[in-house]
Amino acid sequence: MVRPLRALLAAFCAFSSLTSALLPITVDGNMFVDSNGDPFVIVGVDYQPGGSSGYTNSASSDVLSDEDVCLRDAFLLQKLGVNTIRTYTVSPWLNHDACMSILNAVGIYVILDVNSPLGGESIHRDDPASSYNEGYLKRVFSIIDAFMGYPNLLGFFAGNEVINEATSASVSPPYIRAVQRDIKNYISLHANRTIPVGYSAADDTQLRVAGWEYFQCTTGDEVLDISRSDFYGLNSYQWCSGRDNFQTSGYGSLETTFANSTIPLFFSEYGCNIVEPRTFTEVNGGVYTESMLQVFDGGLIYEYSVEANNYGLVTIGSDGSVTLNQDYVNLRDAYENMTYTSFMSKSLIDTSRSAKCNASLIQNIDPSFNTSFSLPDCPAEDMLKSGSGNNNIGKWIPLNSTQTTYKVYDIDDQQMTDTEITVVSDQTQPEAEVSATTSAVRSATSVATSISTGSSTSSSIVTATSASASATSSSAADSILVGAATPLVLVVTGLLSITLAL
Repeated sequence: MVRPLRALLAAFCAFSSLTSALLPITVDGNMFVDSNGDPFVIVGVDYQPGGSSGYTNSASSDVLSDEDVCLRDAFLLQKLGVNTIRTYTVSPWLNHDACMSILNAVGIYVILDVNSPLGGESIHRDDPASSYNEGYLKRVFSIIDAFMGYPNLLGFFAGNEVINEATSASVSPPYIRAVQRDIKNYISLHANRTIPVGYSAADDTQLRVAGWEYFQCTTGDEVLDISRSDFYGLNSYQWCSGRDNFQTSGYGSLETTFANSTIPLFFSEYGCNIVEPRTFTEVNGGVYTESMLQVFDGGLIYEYSVEANNYGLVTIGSDGSVTLNQDYVNLRDAYENMTYTSFMSKSLIDTSRSAKCNASLIQNIDPSFNTSFSLPDCPAEDMLKSGSGNNNIGKWIPLNSTQTTYKVYDIDDQQMTDTEITVVSDQTQPEAEVSATTSAVRSATSVATSISTGSSTSSSIVTATSASASATSSSAADSILVGAATPLVLVVTGLLSITLAL
């Protein structure tokens, strides 16, 4: 009796009017917030099956384009208890509607890197001028076009570990801010909502602090300040479970150092694997403690699948089957024991802080760091205004299925027979999430104006709305998402453990 009733429950969830689509996450001061203005805490995993070598421009699929693979992994991610994944590389030319809809259905947001490991598709850290060109921005803008239509897209990373030592620190920072400027201006012109944009820093104790000070700071020049980060991620492997605690890991120092952040901070990668299997004591002993969540907004465990560096929670077989590793079980247990919801409240949101740009302060942290705020001109102004030409504009679609055809094995190598996702969020676009097309159909009042950045020849494109208000404020998001604050938002973790007993 139990099994048929569970299937009936899943079917009911899939079509029930009680379910509600995920609404966009925005930024308010030092925190991510949901549609009710409450803090949104990232509980996540880095997700790139196949690793960086698994991506090619000519591939017929990427990690978010195969519907059956996404059903397989969404089931396991949902059982794990995550609400966010980070994906490093996708193709702007492939269709991602099914996968993004599946992730929405299980209550998962996506943070997406706009770059790829292929030549010409990222900023060259030691020679950024050679790579910051129209061809590079075509890829970046095309990625935005492909994903801006999904409300469960949480944000874009403009760069990952571009600054990793003295040479890159001496040349790359202004280019990263320039890319952030270009992305945010493109979003203002072509998307129907504000989408946060940020940077993911390398695990270097000095450079990540200098970078945080540089990317979060404001100059007072409204046009230049569009280039600041909306959020800042730390790739940090300081706490090795089985070896470290809060103090020996340096988490206490992190908490103190970043205490006055004006933008959301989170661990964009964490989960040291020096001691195996990992027990993830840093989850409840560090990241999700009350004191740390006043500074950091959660984090993403590295990583979902076993790749060359042996960090995976699961192992993916050559036939597409998945086997759980002990790391998966241990992380699931850690996530199940989290208690942070008991002390999270709107009182932790601080919009009063400011960080004025101070070159001397930044160079005192790391003398190699380039503190120039004279940014390079956008090399693709016409494309910025008219669009990338990518007609692959993503949108949510109804689910074709709720269960993968791939085999999934537990830690004892026993096949799991019930691999159906639990649908907790429907595929209805939020009321104000109308289809995004091109700037030609936007109101004439949103037409971009060219404004000098202070350099001799450069200009920055900003819409009237984004130039007059912070691109990351919740009030700005509310003005865009008219009527989007009232739909029911379901708490995923509360639904994962539903059981029926007769």
